[in-house]
Amino acid sequence: MLLQQVLNQVASAIEKKEFKSARRLLQSLEKKYSDDPYFLWTTAIYEQSKGSDKKNVLFLLEKAYNRGLKDLNFLRQYGVLLLEFNVYAEACKVFGEIVEIKPDDVEAFIYIAHIFSKTGNPISTINTLKIAAKINPAHPAIPTIYCGIAEALMISGYQEESVETYKKAFELDDKNIYFASNYLLQLNYMDMSRKEYYLLCQKHRTLWENKILSDRPSFPQTEKIKIGFLSGDFYYHPVSFFTRALFENYDKNRFELHIFSNLEKKKYDEITKRFIEKADKWHDISKADLQGRAGVIKKEGISVLIDLTGHTNNSEKAVSVFGCRPAPVQVSYCGYPNTTGLKSIDYRITDRICEPDDAQDYHSEKLFAIDDCFLCYQPYNEEIPDCSFKNPHGRPIVFGSFNNLSKVTVRTIKLWCDVVNAVPNSKIALKYKYFNDPKLREITIARFVENGLSADKIIIFDFNFAIKEHYAQYNKIDIALDTFPYNGTTTTCEALYMGVPVITILGDRHVSRVSASLLSAVGLGELVAEDEKEFVKIAADLAINTQKLAEIKRNLREKMQNSPLMDKKSFVQKWQNAILDMINEVKSEK
Repeated sequence: MLLQQVLNQVASAIEKKEFKSARRLLQSLEKKYSDDPYFLWTTAIYEQSKGSDKKNVLFLLEKAYNRGLKDLNFLRQYGVLLLEFNVYAEACKVFGEIVEIKPDDVEAFIYIAHIFSKTGNPISTINTLKIAAKINPAHPAIPTIYCGIAEALMISGYQEESVETYKKAFELDDKNIYFASNYLLQLNYMDMSRKEYYLLCQKHRTLWENKILSDRPSFPQTEKIKIGFLSGDFYYHPVSFFTRALFENYDKNRFELHIFSNLEKKKYDEITKRFIEKADKWHDISKADLQGRAGVIKKEGISVLIDLTGHTNNSEKAVSVFGCRPAPVQVSYCGYPNTTGLKSIDYRITDRICEPDDAQDYHSEKLFAIDDCFLCYQPYNEEIPDCSFKNPHGRPIVFGSFNNLSKVTVRTIKLWCDVVNAVPNSKIALKYKYFNDPKLREITIARFVENGLSADKIIIFDFNFAIKEHYAQYNKIDIALDTFPYNGTTTTCEALYMGVPVITILGDRHVSRVSASLLSAVGLGELVAEDEKEFVKIAADLAINTQKLAEIKRNLREKMQNSPLMDKKSFVQKWQNAILDMINEVKSEK
């Protein structure tokens, strides 16, 4: 009884932030109760409240847990801290104990689903969140639960179900920027009409920009033209592969490059360090609020602000900044394959292959096409192995795709099955990080079998997180097959760089035409089909004509390195000229 009374006094002192009093009370108990689980728990609460090292807090909670403490609040605190330290197996066990004690604990199921998501088990994520939703359909977290289900459905290749679930989440919380961006992003994986998509963007744009737009600010009077890049993707991420050339080759006499980074510091890596070194100035705005982010950009005198995010990662920290109009010229580039819908973004950099003739009708930004490809691929060569070329003559052809399942639609699966069935003895190899989930492997194979391909023709590669191993897997395939309607971009470049030709179809919008642009840039426009029938024919003909295939594969990396797709100096010059033209165009409008 005495112990509980004193611990209550400690809790009261902690609540009042009287930490010295709390410490004295704990010291009075320490000699007698140092191994008591409630004493250990209260000590952990004290240490956490005064900002002690979380490792010490975790140590105390672990001791209390090992001494049999089963209080629900304690288990929740312990489980959450385990998650912070990525101790997923133990955290799952703890939240499982909560569910055993309280089977209707929605929050515990949400945490368990989060663990499944973090450990690459999307099917278990879906099933667990569905249980949470069923327990209490009126729970305040239902919109978030729907969003989590939708994300897991999308990465599992269930595009239609995913979009419908995102739609439910957004309808329940239609002011939520995160939900809105995810909804718009995922629609790119669907065959929605361009007009319908554009109208949706227009409808919801006020989430990111005020209904009454801020006036365009005057051009800063600076010695050099200051260009700002806003993104949370300056680490080992596809955006870094396609922006690297700009930072390594820009005209330092004329331009000054600033990075406004939303990237959490815990995600910094060697690539982040390179961008910090190459940029004229690095601004960490990850913890700033909206006005703070916009204010930093205005203060720095940025003339041209580049959005590298669109409706992808951290749009609420990126696209919303553009709605504040902190720079006189605002541009969308590279990170998002469609219109943002924002009137405050003036231009979108693209190329003439990526956009059909009527593309401007479906963009709020003015499309600005540069010659050749709008991208410049610059991989980090120290992470890439040599092409291990093997002549395909006399052995079964292996087709392949390393794209995310979010891009592998039913249409894509049917088309790939037709290709493999058109080439005797051929197989198809798939690689995707979530294939470590055996349930997802099983479901994926079943989807191909349902579309006419026997299971023995499907190869699932283990996912290896080592970058060199990832690239080395391309040496095991002969021909890569593209996805529809959302093409590969990084995966297309990776395949080509590893000597693997890619077959694609020219679609009716940017997201369906990127691979065509990349292939044309490396002189392989012949591998771009007009429709699905021609796609099968091109793939089958190339597989059968092993002499032609061998010739393409043998020279592909060198050909790519000498192509506009990797000509960094020429590309940067074109890109800089585009920026200058935009500036002059905006100035002439005043």
